[in-house]
Amino acid sequence: MMNQSKCVLNAVMLFAVSALVIGCGSGDEKEKIKAPVVQQRPAAPPKQTARAVDQLATSLSIDDRISLDENEAPRSEQQRIAILKFFNAMLHADSGVLKNMLSYGDQLELDAMIDAGLAKSMDDVSLVVLKTGNSPEGRQCVMAIYEIDMDYQVQLWYLDDSGNGISFTAAGTPPNLVDKLSGNWVQNYFDLKNKRAEIAQQEDEETSYTLAGELTSSDGSLGGNDNQQDGPGGPRGPRGPGGPAGR
Repeated sequence: MMNQSKCVLNAVMLFAVSALVIGCGSGDEKEKIKAPVVQQRPAAPPKQTARAVDQLATSLSIDDRISLDENEAPRSEQQRIAILKFFNAMLHADSGVLKNMLSYGDQLELDAMIDAGLAKSMDDVSLVVLKTGNSPEGRQCVMAIYEIDMDYQVQLWYLDDSGNGISFTAAGTPPNLVDKLSGNWVQNYFDLKNKRAEIAQQEDEETSYTLAGELTSSDGSLGGNDNQQDGPGGPRGPRGPGGPAGR
């Protein structure tokens, strides 16, 4: 009887120990479930950089006569594409593309330009060098220097990015301006424009003024030595408008 009781007691103690072990194990499992799971933050996608001008020009089949240096191009790929497409359409007198990219006021002038022989004028262009910059008010600008029979003509456009699209607005360009530009051409354009505005406000209409070494007539037009055959940034000749060689 004693042995039987001892066996029963041992069995009870063994059961209690087993239950304790199982209970401790369950607690560990609960702790594991409750422990916060540390999730790795997804790596940020690499910053997209604008494609190179040459790459964009090739993919868009841009006319080889258009030259936009990488250092002159805006950082925004959308703006790079818009500039290349706009001047490509200008060279080909593509009224459909131009109307979609011109400001409303300039759209009204486009038909007159087409009728006046824009296509023929553009056929005579051998090179278009593009330079970018900002107006004193902070508006982004793009300047086109057209080479025609070793002569050069300047055209400046405001580049307006509304978020929904990019439009171009023509800026007034005085005649023979290309002979006066140097350094930062876009900034220089606005400097000369301000000089002309100052001179136009002078009271003495019969007097000529020398401003920064330039002979300027009283009507505000930029003058100079008519016999001087200076091209943009230097003598006329193969050097051209001081832009990059090639695109």
